[in-house]
Amino acid sequence: MTIKGGESGGANLVEEAAVQTNVTNNDAMTTTPPTTTTTREQNETNGELNNNENDDDENSNNNDAFRQRKIQHWKDSDFAVGCVNVTWKDDQPSWFRRNSNNDGYGSDNGYHNNNNRNANIQYAVSAIVCGCLGAGRVGNMSILAQTTENYDEEVIDNETGQVIIRNKTRPKLLWVMGPYWTVNLFITFPLIIGVSGWICYFRVSKSHLAIIMTWSIGTFLLILSLCMISCCNPGILYRHAQAPTPNNNNNTDDIEAEDWRWNDQARTYRPSDAKFDSECQVVVEGFDHTCPWTGTAIGSKNMVWFKIFVSMVCVMLVYTVLLAMFSSLFNPFK
Repeated sequence: MTIKGGESGGANLVEEAAVQTNVTNNDAMTTTPPTTTTTREQNETNGELNNNENDDDENSNNNDAFRQRKIQHWKDSDFAVGCVNVTWKDDQPSWFRRNSNNDGYGSDNGYHNNNNRNANIQYAVSAIVCGCLGAGRVGNMSILAQTTENYDEEVIDNETGQVIIRNKTRPKLLWVMGPYWTVNLFITFPLIIGVSGWICYFRVSKSHLAIIMTWSIGTFLLILSLCMISCCNPGILYRHAQAPTPNNNNNTDDIEAEDWRWNDQARTYRPSDAKFDSECQVVVEGFDHTCPWTGTAIGSKNMVWFKIFVSMVCVMLVYTVLLAMFSSLFNPFK
């Protein structure tokens, strides 16, 4: 009995050992696939990391190339401008560039595929509209029309110190819009035209011929002056790598060399009355201020029209108020 009991116990121990061995083997067999799966996941993760690193390197290279292109364009510009994006397409929002890839806006020299560019959201509307219309860009000014002109450039020879005259060509701006053309187009013009149309229909059309003529002339000058301010070149300065020499025949103002000062933002010498406008990103001769209601900078070349516009606004405002309140006094012959 004792021996059988011992054998039975031994058998049980053998069976338990076998069961434990089987369990251990089964555990070993079941734990092997997860190890393989983990290795595969690690490989996939490493592959994704490598792809991400490659993408980051590619984006970094694109950013560097775009930055170099931007800086080179800034240095080579014929005008005294700040360092801004080269074209209006460069400032288009990323969602618009993605939707416009099929139209050719997403593959300009490979730079438009880069979504990490420093697009200026402030000028998103100008970027979309002017980019689609193909308008040029000088600083933050939109170029609607331009031509070329010949000029004589005076260069001082470093070795001899003599002035050398070279005949060159450069762009000449004809029609230019400022960075706030949307305010001008959607607020200033509708306000003037709306008030003028209302007073014309309810008051002027029923007035004496003299009132109709004077009111029409005043309104015409008001709208014409606003158009000329909005679309004329305010006086964007050409870039001067060297200060002009005294009594330069090309300088109509005959400004002496000591009156010219260096400007870092535009990398140019400028006259004392010229200022760098941070909103338009250009140096404007005779710069006064940037007017959002007219949409552009006010400088030497549109100052006359600006004065006419301000004067006509005051005159027509008083005229309109008098017609609206005392229309019977202006119609003695009715």
